[in-house]
Amino acid sequence: MFSDNQISLFKRSSKFQPKLASIDTSKTLIDTTKLIKYSNPVHKTLFEYQQYKKNYNQMKKSKINKILSKSVEKSTRQMFNNNSMMSSSVDYKMKSSGRNLKYNQSSLSVISESSITRKGVLYDGNNTQVYRIMIEGHFNYYALKISKVNQSKCTKEIYYLKQLRHPNIIELKHHYIIHDQSNDNRPMLYEIMPLMSCNLRSFLQHFYKHQNVQENTETTDAKLINQIKQEKKAKQILFKLFIYQIVRAISYLHHKNITHRDLNPRNILIDVDTLSVQLCDFNSAKQLFSSIASPNYFGERHYRAPELLLGSKLYNQQVDIWSLGCIIAECFLGKQLFTGSNTVETMADIIRLLGTPTLEEMKNLKSQILDLKMPEIPKFSMAKRFKEIENDQLVDLLEKIFVYDPNQRISAFEILLHPFFQELKQPNIKINSKSLPNLFNFTKEELSSNEYVINKNRLIPIWFTEKQKRFEYLTTSMDDAKLLLNK
Repeated sequence: MFSDNQISLFKRSSKFQPKLASIDTSKTLIDTTKLIKYSNPVHKTLFEYQQYKKNYNQMKKSKINKILSKSVEKSTRQMFNNNSMMSSSVDYKMKSSGRNLKYNQSSLSVISESSITRKGVLYDGNNTQVYRIMIEGHFNYYALKISKVNQSKCTKEIYYLKQLRHPNIIELKHHYIIHDQSNDNRPMLYEIMPLMSCNLRSFLQHFYKHQNVQENTETTDAKLINQIKQEKKAKQILFKLFIYQIVRAISYLHHKNITHRDLNPRNILIDVDTLSVQLCDFNSAKQLFSSIASPNYFGERHYRAPELLLGSKLYNQQVDIWSLGCIIAECFLGKQLFTGSNTVETMADIIRLLGTPTLEEMKNLKSQILDLKMPEIPKFSMAKRFKEIENDQLVDLLEKIFVYDPNQRISAFEILLHPFFQELKQPNIKINSKSLPNLFNFTKEELSSNEYVINKNRLIPIWFTEKQKRFEYLTTSMDDAKLLLNK
């Protein structure tokens, strides 16, 4: 959704130290006081991003104080508060500039084209543009995504986004359709969503741009060597945090029998302030059934599962798990795992990683090309293939993901239980002296599943459960006190 024309993120310095209970806690994990500057004026620094938020928070506060200082009725104040929230409760139609707009909104929050001010381009593709916008009457920046798609795809993306409610899936705040009269009356889908700092692809490019300079510098300086080691530890913690949130989103989708089918770093958004991650772009999402054929040509080629590359149309949601494995490997290697320029070369890259598939594996892939001639390459251990990754648990996870037979691949829920993420379940882990985003706020749908009930103690740490109980007791006590006061 977002391109490299984004806010720059992190620049590590000599203060780049992990802040964990099990490691030296005297220094922070990521130092954002020093920022990467770009000659391209489109790029925005983290400082500018924070200044935008600060200025508009001040503007919001001053406007509220001005309104509340007047002797207005309580109902008027309530209307003002309601107007500051975008709702999607009422279908509303209006006309603007001679074009029909179909809105989904509250009557207290009417948004017209004239109320939207574009503040910059975040992404400019062939069929999609994304802008940073301000909306009159609202005090935060939002993202406006404009997609040139047919009517069925408009309906499809909105259908999924409206029914998905998860902390790691982008929230659709508002949407409408404009028919472009200059282009055969083609429908244009306008979507308003929360503004995120960047996508994972942009983040990785900036992250490794600096790190590669340090790692390729030959030095005998003990301090610099120690700094590089600490950066590697910090990198593992940071990417564990990102990946865990991605897996949470995928697990939620699969629980609802929805397959994303286009997982890649561009569709994973990051908020650099909170380090929260959200999944976006559901144009390719679909509910799959084992007996119903589905198209196999979608998403970025380098993240497609082997069954898709071999022409299978009876695949299942495990294609998302393969794409996830490619993303995980890219995070820790700093480069794409598969780089083939076409389908044949990409399949050759997979064979070099996993060896030549057997006839049985080809049948399990439900390939349309069982007699395909492939080079005879023996299967090696995953540890040999990923020598650069100095983490046995991560290698074990990748070994369970990169399997030819889709039914033998680890599921998203099982990945959440993998010991690779155990470090995130320790109490008081902080990044830049900030607590991590809530990693255990599972939805009611997830909590009601048999998998959760059986594995609750493995999924949620005891300290978090006790903290939640204390909070519930506190809120209940406050509610009881209010009831007594009202009597």
